[in-house]
Amino acid sequence: MKKVLLLALVLLSCERSDFLFTDGSGGSFRDYQDQVIFLNIWADWCPPCIVEFPYFNEIDKDQNISVIGFHFDQFDILSDKEVNQLMDKFDIQFQNLSSDPRQLWGIELPESVPTTYIIKNGQVKDAVSYPLTLEKLKELASTH
Repeated sequence: MKKVLLLALVLLSCERSDFLFTDGSGGSFRDYQDQVIFLNIWADWCPPCIVEFPYFNEIDKDQNISVIGFHFDQFDILSDKEVNQLMDKFDIQFQNLSSDPRQLWGIELPESVPTTYIIKNGQVKDAVSYPLTLEKLKELASTH
């Protein structure tokens, strides 16, 4: 009886992730409540994307902001392992989704990269399809 009770408590304490990252960890929408999320759709073959990485790394340090990436080629050809290798190559320090962001936030496949979605409390507030600077990221975060 004790084993059944213990198993029930363990199962109840386990939280189910709302989405997965390429490093194998999971995330919950509750973890990002009241934060501004910059969902950055990027590619390793996109020079403006590469220029943005340090800015996203920096803004991700703000406790009220989270940067989440998604490689454009994950929609059809790249595995999580390949994405993680690219993240290491370009020193990308923010998390990268394994889960499809189209299903998480009801967004469309972007026509170009870089594309960054600004999300707050689960709602897409804006999308920009041009390279961002650290100053522009701060401005966008403060207006959402």
